[in-house]
Formats: sequence, C-alpha cells, structure tokens
Amino acid sequence: MKFTLSILLLFSVLFISCNNDDDAPQEEQELSEPNFYALTVGNSWRYEYFRRINRTDQFESSNAFDDVSIIGTTEVNGNIYFLFETTTTGNDNTNVFVPDNGTVVTKLRDSAGYLIDENGLKYFSYSNLNQEYLIRDAPAEAKIYGVLANIDTNVQVGAGNFVCSVNEHFAKFEDGSVSLGRDFYSYSEDIGQIKSTCSFVSDSLPFAERRLVSYTIAE
Repeated sequence: MKFTLSILLLFSVLFISCNNDDDAPQEEQELSEPNFYALTVGNSWRYEYFRRINRTDQFESSNAFDDVSIIGTTEVNGNIYFLFETTTTGNDNTNVFVPDNGTVVTKLRDSAGYLIDENGLKYFSYSNLNQEYLIRDAPAEAKIYGVLANIDTNVQVGAGNFVCSVNEHFAKFEDGSVSLGRDFYSYSEDIGQIKSTCSFVSDSLPFAERRLVSYTIAE
C-alpha cells in the first residue's frame, strides 16, 4: 500500500499524547523573531491544489482550494494560540492529498521558532539550521522528522515571487532507512506559507503541490 508523508503525519496526530511543551521556560515560548508566521488576526490566504501530469515537470489544477483566515485567539494552559480557520472546497474525492470539503479550525502559535499546535505538534521551524527535529511517531514503524534547509529559496506561485525558508519532512524507519519521498514546506517571513508539496514515502518525485493564490496581511 502506498502512503504519503502527509497521511503518515495525519495518523500521528490521531495517536498523539497529551504531552506538550507548555512547561517550557517562558523565554522559549516567546517569538524568536517579529511575527515570522504572520500571526495576526484578520490575515487570510487562498491556496490552490495542483497535481503532477504523469512524471513530467508539468502540473494541472485539481480545482480544489483552501481558504485560510485567522479569526481570533484563544488561551490554552497560559499560552495564546491563533485560530486558523480553513475551508476546503472543490474536492471531488479523487485526490488523496486534498482534505475533505468543509471547515476546520486549528490552534497555532510560535514557540522558539517552531510553529506548533496545542498538542505540541511541530509544523515548521525557521531556526536551528540543518538540525533534525522530531515531529511525531507514526504508524508502519516510522517516525516523521523535519529539518530546516540552510539556503533560502525563491518560490514563484500565483500570488507572486517570494523568498522562503524551506523545511523538508521525511520518514525514518526502525531499520535505519529513510524515506525516498520528502515533503517540502515553504514559508516567507511576515507572509506565511507559500507552497507545500506531497509525496509518496517510496517516491522521490512529489506528485502534488498546494500553492498560494492570493493573500491579505493586516496592517
């Protein structure tokens, strides 16, 4: 059976423990840089899903979209989280990488450079170059790791051209092997996520992308 890295990560969330980093020293919980992730109520982003055409360098739209907005904040165990509301539309149930149509709300904050949720699940890092960080244990005797690349990258999408920090997500197995497939997440400082890719664990060529179409950053 083929698994995508994104599916492995989703499974890991389902089995997550209640342990998190809420006991970390206060200085570790403060923003390492001024609002790298654009955590401001009122900010919004629109993303479009694309799938690779066979194994070429060409992509076609899946006609599915995510509309994301920060609708408020909430306090959990003394920490302030931003409420990300994501509404997915256009899913025709033929693409494993597109979430089901509907709306979900995710609680996120910046903790010492990591973008984390209320369970301590790490989504991204813009600090600690080339240092692998454990995201979560996952099924199939694997663990999901992330690492911040040491070179910023120019990423061009429908919303424009952006200088981005890039994290690679990959799986490590108990036998010491590492997945061929890697998912790449690109964030631009003060703007937010620009692009992400989706890969099968056993294939080094990403088969899908999620790209920023438009955005609004509150002044």
